[in-house]
Amino acid sequence: MTTASLIPGLQSDALAREIEQQLKDETAAILATAENEATATVAEARKVARRRLHEAIADLRREGETRLARARAQLDAELRTQAQRQSARAVADALPLLREALAARWQEPNARQEWTEAVAQLAAKRLQRGDWQVSHPAEWSDAEQKGFADTVGGIVGITFKPDKDVSAGLRISADQATFDATPDGLLADTRTIAALLLDELTKGPIEGAPA
Repeated sequence: MTTASLIPGLQSDALAREIEQQLKDETAAILATAENEATATVAEARKVARRRLHEAIADLRREGETRLARARAQLDAELRTQAQRQSARAVADALPLLREALAARWQEPNARQEWTEAVAQLAAKRLQRGDWQVSHPAEWSDAEQKGFADTVGGIVGITFKPDKDVSAGLRISADQATFDATPDGLLADTRTIAALLLDELTKGPIEGAPA
C-alpha cells in the first residue's frame, strides 16, 4: 500500500476523532448547564421553602398570640364576673348586719339622740315649713319628742304619731314630701349603700360583724 493510498484513511480517522471530541465538549457543556440550572432550581426551591416556613411560623405565632389574648380576655372577664358575684354576696350578707346595727343604735340612748338631732337638722333644711307629721316607734318618749321639736325650732307645727311599722328611726311627712330616716329609708339607695359597704369591706372587717 502506497503513502498516497493511506491519506484518505488518516483524514477520515482525524475527522472522526474531531467529531467525537466535539460531541464530548458539547455534551460536557450541556451537562454543566443542566447542573447549573439544577443547582439554581434547588437553591430557589430552598429559598421558597424557607420563606414559606418563615411565613408559616409567623402565622403560627400570630395565631398563638391571638389565642393567648383571647384566653387572657376570657380569664379577665371570668375574674371580673367572679369578683362581681363575690361583691354581691358580700353586700347581701352585710345588709342584714347593717340593718341590725342601725336597730341596735336606736336602742342606745346617746346614739338615738344623735340620730334624731341629725334628722331634725336635715329635715329643717330640706322640708317645707308648715305642718309636719313625725311617725316614730311607740317607745319614743315625750321628752325625746320635745327635744326633737326644740332642735327643729318653731318654724313648723309638728304632730307626733306612734307607728307600729316603725321600729327604729323617724319618718317625717310634710305636705307631699317624705323624709324617711328609718332603717328602711336609710338603706333604700341600694347602689350607694352597696358602694359604701364594699369600700368598708375592702378596708377590713365590719365592727361587730362575725369573723
